[in-house]
Amino acid sequence: MFALAGVRYAYPGGGFGLAVEELAVARGERVACVGPSGCGKTTLVDLIAGIKLPNAGTVHLAGDELSALPDDARRARRITTIGMVFQEFELLDYLSALDNVLLPYHVSRELDLTAAVRERARTLARETGIEHVLTRRPRRLSQGERQRVAVCRALVTEPSLLLCDEATGNLDPATAKTTLDLLFEQAGKRGTAVFLVTHDHGILDRFDRVVDVRELGGAA
Repeated sequence: MFALAGVRYAYPGGGFGLAVEELAVARGERVACVGPSGCGKTTLVDLIAGIKLPNAGTVHLAGDELSALPDDARRARRITTIGMVFQEFELLDYLSALDNVLLPYHVSRELDLTAAVRERARTLARETGIEHVLTRRPRRLSQGERQRVAVCRALVTEPSLLLCDEATGNLDPATAKTTLDLLFEQAGKRGTAVFLVTHDHGILDRFDRVVDVRELGGAA
């Protein structure tokens, strides 16, 4: 699904750097990513998604080398291939829960908002237990409901890869377990790969394998 080789990334001005000698995740695989705060986990997610480009090495996503693509093609590849779930959910408060789920279709010309897509969004909402709150705005949702909206948004495009940056990090244990159940259930139905950054070592046994950022090449 994606592969990194010989990757080096450093922020302008020096200081932090990330090195990844080799990392690959196959379609349908569930991989957890661990490491202490500040070691580069979010930077790694941004590199996989093509939000950041490496200073050296290659990042391939669904067969394409991201650094070889122009910005518009890279954004198109990201929005059609990847579903992203963020720790802070990143919902827009002026939109309803349903329109937050459908947000990728509102912001990208690569995606066509059809009746079938709207039905898929409602089906996801029903399967994740939030169908009754679709007309509400995020400020009127519980934390767990907001998280489920974010999960539905990540899945509505039927992505080949789910990238989750601390997607369960600020949830209580019961809600975190339920959210992970939902992610795995929905991803399993579609053969979607899951790459999830987490500090919660209590969930690691649910993944096919675990990678530690510090062992991928180390922080430079």
